Amino acid sequence: MAVSIESILNMEAFADVRIIAGDEGISRQVQSVYVMEVPDIFSYIDQDGLLFTTLYPIADNEKAMQSFIAELSKHQLAGVAIKLGRYITEVPHYMIDQANQLQFPILVLPQDANLSTLTNHILTTLLGMKTSMLEFRETISQQLHRLLLQGASMETFVQYVSQITDGSIMILDNSLSCKASSFNRNENPLLINKDHFQLLIDSATLSEANQEVLMVGNEWYHVNQLFIQAISAGSKSLGYLVMIIDTPDKVSKHLHVIVEQAIILLAFLLQTEQTIIQKERHYLDSFIRDIMNGRYQSQSEVIEKAKVFRWNFNFPNVILLLKTDIEDSSSRLSAYYKILDSDKIAQLVADIFDVPMQNCKVIYYNDELLCFVSVAFETRLKERLRRLGDSLVKSLSGICPIAVSISDTIYQISGVKTAYEHASLVHHIHGSSLESRSFVQFYDELGLYKLFHLIKDQDRLNEYIQDKIGKVIEYDQQREINLLETLNYLIKNKGNLQKTADDMYIHYNSLRYRVNKIKELGLALEDGLAFSEIGVACQLYQYLLTQRNNQIDYKKWLSK
Repeated sequence: MAVSIESILNMEAFADVRIIAGDEGISRQVQSVYVMEVPDIFSYIDQDGLLFTTLYPIADNEKAMQSFIAELSKHQLAGVAIKLGRYITEVPHYMIDQANQLQFPILVLPQDANLSTLTNHILTTLLGMKTSMLEFRETISQQLHRLLLQGASMETFVQYVSQITDGSIMILDNSLSCKASSFNRNENPLLINKDHFQLLIDSATLSEANQEVLMVGNEWYHVNQLFIQAISAGSKSLGYLVMIIDTPDKVSKHLHVIVEQAIILLAFLLQTEQTIIQKERHYLDSFIRDIMNGRYQSQSEVIEKAKVFRWNFNFPNVILLLKTDIEDSSSRLSAYYKILDSDKIAQLVADIFDVPMQNCKVIYYNDELLCFVSVAFETRLKERLRRLGDSLVKSLSGICPIAVSISDTIYQISGVKTAYEHASLVHHIHGSSLESRSFVQFYDELGLYKLFHLIKDQDRLNEYIQDKIGKVIEYDQQREINLLETLNYLIKNKGNLQKTADDMYIHYNSLRYRVNKIKELGLALEDGLAFSEIGVACQLYQYLLTQRNNQIDYKKWLSK
């Protein structure tokens, strides 16, 4: 609590006190008072204090007198009150000049002034203000606790805090998604410049005060229009309380006290909500595992039980698997939960398929994100699924690189496990064969890979590869000329030499040399049937490389 120099001068006890210098600092706030009894007073004072003195300890020390005002200003005192008479009869002109230059108030007390009476008057005023603030804090705390005990929602809680502070309020989680607000977000959509907001949190300032931080409706708000307080429980960050100060003069002077009390209870509400979400995720995970393990025979039973989780689990359905290649397990898990907490997947599904968010359910499952999408009455299914996959890769790139594999369509509950295995197969095949860390791939586009997956006798597969392209693989191992790569490009371009040379960025004659070398190794490229079999062998070879994560010695492998 503090009282300004100006307010002190207006007190009855200070009627005969006048300010003779530093008038521009009259609004300085006083939080405590001190009386100077020793020369080295600077070790015993704090900022925002008002110093009372007769200057007796330094009156005979010209050097100390010369530096006195500058030192007080350096220690950020609010001002000094000097009693004239016995030790000095007037304030030296150099002190007045220094005070005016530093905007540091000098008050002059009359000769009959009682320092104890004046300091006690200020201390009594400060004590009364602190007592009043404590009572106000207690009142606010009781009112907020009453709301909490009545089971008020976070929205109701925020509405109440908004009313008593005269400010628009929103509660953001750690991913800066809005959990609650005092305004209608349907009529006034919220948009946050996350880079500016994060910079503001990290450094408490932005390079320019007019930089835009968030937009409500069509209006942007800048740094100096926002009051932001972190919400935490111990060392755990839970989110932020953000207040928009449209009219600063109308905002309650007790704003900090109100926000302080509100944050204590908001932390409790957010922690409780997170606990409930974690429990719900645990039950949902068990529910999905029961479906995968075939513990439900009745499709209608599954559909009804899904409603407990606010999930419209209808058929037909499609599974999307989302995986990241972050190696560190804790960082990977953190990224997955950031995605879950953001609700971005369900929002994109709702936007692209024009369905309620409840038609989608996303869970963390087997170290990946498993997303179910109900796709009833969808005529452009694959087109929209690809658009969804591309949007997910782009939208989630700020959190981590994501690869999306998409199952075939599920028509019965019995097909869920198979669809999940198919989506997993897509990741298994493409996860190490594609150079991009992010991709969107469909199960129905796997082609021959689906057939390879069904064949369990790898010795037979190895024999087929050895018979069709084994000599090319061995030649590459010995000479490092990449004939197999050339062969793959030829197959892709249906034997077109010019197109293959262009795609490989090599001269046409260089390509002809490689093609002749492939023929010398016994591959009949002109024979259509043989060429098709060579293409199958190349795909099979790529599939088996993927299965073995590319950790292979060609000769040892082919000799098995």
